[in-house]
Amino acid sequence: MEMKPLLAARYLISYRNPEFSSDWGRWKFSGKNKPAKYHHNPQNRLPNGEYDIASVYMPVIGTYDSGDPDLAEYHILLAKAVGIDAFIIDYFAHATQGITEIDVEHIKVLLKQAEQLDFKIAFCFNDDSCFPPLQTQVKNRVEAVQHALTIIQYAEEHFFSSTAYLRIENKPLLILENCGKSNPAWDWPFFTVAEWDQLQNQLKSNLFVIQNYQSQMYGVDFSQWESVAPGVNIYFSDYDTDEMFWENCQNAVSKGRYQFISGIVNPGYDDRGCGGSGDRGPRVFSRRQGEKYSATWEDNLRNQAQFIQIGTWNNYAQGTGIEPVKEINLHKSAAVPGWGYRELLATREYAVRFTEKKLWSLPALFLPERLYRLRKSGAPATRGDRIRLYLLEGDITGSTLGLEHAGV
Repeated sequence: MEMKPLLAARYLISYRNPEFSSDWGRWKFSGKNKPAKYHHNPQNRLPNGEYDIASVYMPVIGTYDSGDPDLAEYHILLAKAVGIDAFIIDYFAHATQGITEIDVEHIKVLLKQAEQLDFKIAFCFNDDSCFPPLQTQVKNRVEAVQHALTIIQYAEEHFFSSTAYLRIENKPLLILENCGKSNPAWDWPFFTVAEWDQLQNQLKSNLFVIQNYQSQMYGVDFSQWESVAPGVNIYFSDYDTDEMFWENCQNAVSKGRYQFISGIVNPGYDDRGCGGSGDRGPRVFSRRQGEKYSATWEDNLRNQAQFIQIGTWNNYAQGTGIEPVKEINLHKSAAVPGWGYRELLATREYAVRFTEKKLWSLPALFLPERLYRLRKSGAPATRGDRIRLYLLEGDITGSTLGLEHAGV
C-alpha cells in the first residue's frame, strides 16, 4: 500500500496529583521488592525544593494530572508543534472488568481535546493482560480471547468512532505489545494470529493490527501481520540498530499481509527513579547528550520506516520521554541533568525530514507551555481560547502578543 509517513509517540495517561485527583498516581513509587532508597513520595520535598517523584527527571510544568484538560491541550499543541501526528495510549485489561475507570476517564479527556485540535489517538493492547495472574478468573485460552473481545468491544463502542481515533486504510489502528511470540499453549499468554483473526471476526470494525517485535524473542512471523513494529525497548541498549528486525521487514515487504515498514526511535533509558524493573536493579542507557535519539532516528530513516513511534513521550519511571523537563539534577543518587527542550527540537528537525510537512515557525515550540501557565493562572478561559486559536491558525505573532499581554 502507499503509506503516508506517520509519526506517533507512546503516551502514558496514569499521572495524577492531589490538586486534581485523589492521589499521586505514577509519580509515587513504593515497590514491595525494592529497597527503601528507591521509594518516592511526592508528599515529600527534596533538598532542592522539588517534589520527590519516581523519576530522575521533572517536567517543566511540574507534577501534572493526566485527567486535566489543560494538560491534554498542552501536550497535544506541543506535539503538533514538532510534527507528531498521534499519541499511542496503553489500553490494558488490568482489572477484571477491563481497563481501570480512571484510565477510561483520562482517555476521554485526551480524546476530546484531540477532536478539537485535529490530532489523533490510537491504542496499544497487551495480550498478557488477558491471562493469569492479571486475570485470575480466566481459566483457558477461549476465556482469554473472550476477555480481550470484551475490552476491545468497549473501545469500539466508546472510542473507535471518534474523529480523533487514528485509522489506516479507514480501519481503527491497534498496536500489540508483548514480550514473547505466539504460541497456542495455555501457559503462553500471547494470542496467535488465528486468535486475533477470530477476535476481529466478532467486531463491527475491521481493525488494522500491527504486531510488535522484541529483540529477545525472534518468533514473530512478519508476513502474517499488516506490519510489525519494534517494541519500545528495542533500543534499550548501547546499540543503535537491530539488523535482524530490519532484515525481517525487508523480507516481508513483498510477502503475505505485510504492507509497510514500522519503526521506533528512542532517546535513552534511566529507571533509577524506581529502582529498576521486576527483580533486577536499575539500569541506564545514556542519552549521550542527544546523540542516542539522533542515532535511532537515522537508523529508522535509513531503513525506510513509514510509520515511526517515539518511545516515549512521557514515561518518567523508565526515563524514556521527550517531553520538556527541567534542566536540573533532580535526585542526588541519579545526578543526571534534564534535557530541557533538546529532544523536542531534534524531533522537529527529524519530523520535517520524515513527513516533509510544513510546521509552525520555531518560536511556536515554546508557546504551549506559556498557554498552559496562563490556563493555571486563573485568567478567563476565553483569553486562553483566543490565544490557542491564533496558534492553530499559525499566527505566532498574535498568540505571542496575547501571552505577553496576559503577563505569561
